[in-house]
Amino acid sequence: MQSNWSFRFTHKFVSILGTLLQISVQFLVLADDYENPAFQPDSVHTNYGQPANSRFSSSSSFNHSELPIIVWWNKNLFPHFSGDNMATIHCNVGSCVTTTVKKRKNDPRTRGFIFYGTDFRPYETPLPRQPHHEWALLHEESPMNNYILSHQPMLELFNHTATFRRESDYPLTLQHLPSLAYLTDRAPVPLREKNLLRETAGLAPVAYIQSHCGVPSDRDSYVQELMKYVKVDSLGKCIHNKDLPEELVNTLTMEEDGFLGIIAKYKFHIAFENGLCRDYMTEKLFRPLHLGVVPIYWGSEAAKDWTPNDHSIILKDDFASPKELADYINFLDQNNEEYQKFLEYRQPNGITNRLLVEEMERRQWGPGSMEEPNFINGFECHVCDRIVERLQAERLHEDNPWGNALLPPRMGQYSHMGCPQPTRAVDTEDSSALGKEWLEYDWVNDFWGSMDMAHALKLMIQTGEKDAGKLFKYVDKLHGIN
Repeated sequence: MQSNWSFRFTHKFVSILGTLLQISVQFLVLADDYENPAFQPDSVHTNYGQPANSRFSSSSSFNHSELPIIVWWNKNLFPHFSGDNMATIHCNVGSCVTTTVKKRKNDPRTRGFIFYGTDFRPYETPLPRQPHHEWALLHEESPMNNYILSHQPMLELFNHTATFRRESDYPLTLQHLPSLAYLTDRAPVPLREKNLLRETAGLAPVAYIQSHCGVPSDRDSYVQELMKYVKVDSLGKCIHNKDLPEELVNTLTMEEDGFLGIIAKYKFHIAFENGLCRDYMTEKLFRPLHLGVVPIYWGSEAAKDWTPNDHSIILKDDFASPKELADYINFLDQNNEEYQKFLEYRQPNGITNRLLVEEMERRQWGPGSMEEPNFINGFECHVCDRIVERLQAERLHEDNPWGNALLPPRMGQYSHMGCPQPTRAVDTEDSSALGKEWLEYDWVNDFWGSMDMAHALKLMIQTGEKDAGKLFKYVDKLHGIN
């Protein structure tokens, strides 16, 4: 019988629309022993019925029936809009057929499976997993969407990764930064006008706009404590104390000019992510910079690696307590010269972070413009190319086993997306509605329950299990429950 924690966790695997992840898949090593023969890549090109050296021709005369197949396991993310459930893609190394037809998982030409992290459900995976199947993970959204992806036993089951972590195979770290010009291309509200608005309009120095409450970072509890020492206008549903203009109350996006105009009037903006993980940074960090507002940031501990210079954001973790942070905010609010130093990146040649500049120059995808590929199509080709490379290596190995080695297996690492356990944001015995809401979401139980699921799925693959729906039976087995 399914335990309470597994029931709660199961129902938190909700499908969320988002931008997608394409993953270059390569071969899976499930056991700690890399020599486990059960998971070495097999060659399947004898099933194609064609000479190996003609299989990956880039000419228009090739036969589509010869190409390797990649299955998008979450069909809502299929990045082709031809009205069909299948497409042929032509990439740098070779070509592949991509499809959303799950029945193709048993086709001997099927080599890859792309999973979108938010929609990944271990009890719906394509089992049995064949030795030649490569799994790819695309996940650019919050770690809170699916904590099973924060654990090494799960990440090791993927052969290719595209996540917000810079260490992933196809990094999406700067997905929320359209361009370097975005950081400075909007004229900020002058400081003298912001100071005047403090007096004439009664604005606080700090804005906070969140309507997603009770999240794993427990940001609302910290902000509530911060409010004891510095004035904060909270315009969202969480800790609400100031109303937005009526026409913006039900808006669907904070990118509307009316929203941006309101944020731009403040000196500081609290930019706390809903989940904490290295390199997980959203528009919460980059939007205030775009508006000439100083972000008070909490999320990725490495956020300063990606800021325009070394003095453009305030890191919450640099302060021992909410009061200490509030004291610093109040100091800057009263000292124009010190405050202005945070805006020096907006001056000519003010973006001095070479890592940021070089990464933006290196980035293979763009923010969705017609001139650049998006990261979904880009990752799909990344996966295709790795599959083609492996098939070509298999062909050469068959022709000359002594002279041509097979490619080594690829395996996801903890650094590709691993994230820490959720904890309370402040050391408190808070029994208020905020504290109860965080506890009711049961984030800690979800986090560790998902670790059990990862171990169970790994065991199912190792033993050749055919029915992914038996996941919770394997979880019980791990705990010695018959």
